[in-house]
Formats: sequence, structure tokens, C-alpha cells
Amino acid sequence: MAHKQVLSKLLPALLFLLLYSGGLVAQTSSLNYGFVSPNTTENLQLQDAIRGMYSVAESRLQKHALGMSCVIKRKVRTTRSLGSWSDGAEPSLLLKINSDESTMRYLMSRLGRDANQKAILYFHKAREGKATIYFIHPARRFRSLSKISELLDESGVTFRTLVPTKQETTVYVIDTENNLGTKVRAAAKRLSGRLTSETGNANFIGDDSAREKGQNIFQQEIQQYETRNPNLPGPCKNN
Repeated sequence: MAHKQVLSKLLPALLFLLLYSGGLVAQTSSLNYGFVSPNTTENLQLQDAIRGMYSVAESRLQKHALGMSCVIKRKVRTTRSLGSWSDGAEPSLLLKINSDESTMRYLMSRLGRDANQKAILYFHKAREGKATIYFIHPARRFRSLSKISELLDESGVTFRTLVPTKQETTVYVIDTENNLGTKVRAAAKRLSGRLTSETGNANFIGDDSAREKGQNIFQQEIQQYETRNPNLPGPCKNN
């Protein structure tokens, strides 16, 4: 009888450990933001990067990203954007998707590999996360990507993504170490803009110093996910 009582107490804990170790506990699904570029040219100037936002390569990457909706069975939304930093820029693509973090890592690794990138960046919204994503909504009079980039530089916000739409140009800043708050607030003030933020997990996948290393890391991420999720369907044919 004593053995049965002990076993009945241990069974719930053993079952939890079995499920957890087997990867059967579902991850939390939430909003993700991903940033990937089709560019492989080094030292691109700002105006060249802006023109690249409407290039064939950008359109091809956008179509590929939308087609991945059928693979991961989640709706992928995309917007042409500009990856900008203090001494350079490149055309980029902003992705938004509601999914768990492992699916987001897989999606971004697929896109990074297929676009021959060194690295990609993503943000997964999570209440317990240690990173922050900031959204600066500049006043409507600030429409020039060059001017916005200049004011961001002056505020010390050296890495950011600019996303122009018909209504405004939104600035996305991912703060992986939560130490950019003061600079971002200063930038928002210079741009007479509204500032919002979300908490979560942010990570680079790849290797920013070497394309070959980055490609190997992407392939490892892809293989791990496809091993856990075999027989994935192909990309959407009409998108």
C-alpha cells in the first residue's frame, strides 16, 4: 500500500518530465518581428540601399517569405524596409507573424539561408523576456529616410530599421541588452514622435563576420526544426 501511495505522488512529476524532455510541451505563441535582407553587397550607401528596397531581389525575397506561410501554417506579413546604421544601410524586409519562438527561428533561418545572408534578427514578444523592441512614430513632417537616419545618429541610436508606409515612417529599434532606453527616448523627442515598446526575447541567428559560418548556423537551425517537425509541406505556389 505504501508503495502505491508513493507511486501515485510521483506519477504526475514523472509525466511532466517525460513530456518536457520529449519536447511535447507547447511553446507560447505570440507576435514576432523578423528582419532579413536580400543584400549581399558590402559597404552599400544610403541612397543605393533605398533604391534596393524596390529591387527585383527585394521582391523575390518578399514573395519567398509569403510563400513560407504554407510551410509553417502561419500567416506571414511583410513590409519593405531599410536597415540603417551609423555608417551604412541596406534594403531589408520586416516580417510579422504569430507563432512560437522555435517556428520563428526556423522561418528566419530558412530566409537567411535562401537569401545567402550572414545573419538575421528577430524579436519574440514574451512577458518574461529580457529584451525590448521600441517603435518610434515620428511626426508626419519627417518623411525623409535620410533625415530620420541623421537625427537617429545624433541621438546615439546607431542600429535601427526604418519602415515607410503611406501614413508614416516607423522606426524599429531592438534593444537586446535593455540599455538603449535613454537614447531612444531622446530620438523620439528629436523626431517629435510617439514612442511605444514591447518586452520579449531578441536574438541574432548566424554569424555577422563570415557568410559561410552564418550559412552553416542557418542549416543547423533548419535541420533541428525539421527533425522535430517532419514532413512539412512546401511553400505556397500562388502568393
